[in-house]
Amino acid sequence: MDAEEAMADGLYDFLCGAFGLSFIAIGAGFIVEPDGERVRKAFGALFLSLGAAYALSWLSGFWLAPRPIDSLLLLAIVFAISQSLFEITLFVFGDEAVKGSRRKVYLIGAAWSATLWLLPFLDLAFGLGTLGASVEDGQSLAPFHLISTVGVYLWPVAITVISLVAGKRHLADFPREPGAAWSFLGAFALVIVALGVIGVSMAASSTLGYRLGHLSLMLMMLAWHLYYRARPDAFKRARKEIQDRHEQRRALGPEETAAIAARLDRAVLAGALNESAELNLSALAKRLRLPAYKLSAYLNGELGMSFPAWLNATRVERVKRLLVERPGDSILDIAFETGYASKTVFNNQFRKLVGMSPSEYRESHRA
Repeated sequence: MDAEEAMADGLYDFLCGAFGLSFIAIGAGFIVEPDGERVRKAFGALFLSLGAAYALSWLSGFWLAPRPIDSLLLLAIVFAISQSLFEITLFVFGDEAVKGSRRKVYLIGAAWSATLWLLPFLDLAFGLGTLGASVEDGQSLAPFHLISTVGVYLWPVAITVISLVAGKRHLADFPREPGAAWSFLGAFALVIVALGVIGVSMAASSTLGYRLGHLSLMLMMLAWHLYYRARPDAFKRARKEIQDRHEQRRALGPEETAAIAARLDRAVLAGALNESAELNLSALAKRLRLPAYKLSAYLNGELGMSFPAWLNATRVERVKRLLVERPGDSILDIAFETGYASKTVFNNQFRKLVGMSPSEYRESHRA
């Protein structure tokens, strides 16, 4: 190793240590805030986990943990980074729409991390290489170790896509005017690009690309922190801007409202609500050849009802009519005909909406 390489290595190690310790302090500051919001704690966890990664990289120049433990620590850190990005993105894009999704994503992330940790051991099993190689030191990785390492850095990219899908909003809901939402998108995109560059550099065994990717990530995260300190409500403002644009984009005009109402009436008359007890918003919207969000906007905005409430009310109205028109038919047959699959559910919904049982209603309307 010549003097220039030694100087470059020393400078990189110094920056890893300096940024690592700084990020740990920044992250801890966010996490220990009393009554801190979930998104602020996630932002803190992002800095804390990145700081831990850089601090460990710096410490590896003095002490290197056994390879399995070192890999496990790295995967735990990347898992924390990924889940932090997930929480931040989800907050900005509407986390109220993903009840139950967090647990699934966390379990998937844990399973993915465990898989990536185990992969390098296959290189040992098949005699393809050792566990000690490192791109940072200019070494090529064995096949399974390479797959594992690239997967580590591309997982945050994948988790970002997952959070965009899981959120209530999507990229079309970004406001057209510059603001907090675009600042968030720019910062987030740069972080994801940097992680992607690092992953690709690992695949190409490029030490220079690997280090430039990390240095870019350090500087971008520092800039993001300074921006957030200057505008503490940045995440809330971005969320509000996206929500406003979302509502504006999905608002229905008079002609569209009338067209949806006509389609819905035709579907009800054609018996679309009677075909399945498991009918949901997406299935009915597909039958009407409408985006689900437009059908939802019509039901909520024009009728003031959620889809389940509207579905029950419409079915009960048909049951009331059939109870009077067909006095010889059994009540249970009518319930099944109108889309109910459970006698208990039917009776409960009918009594809730009408104020009496189906038999009492029929009796009160006998000629």
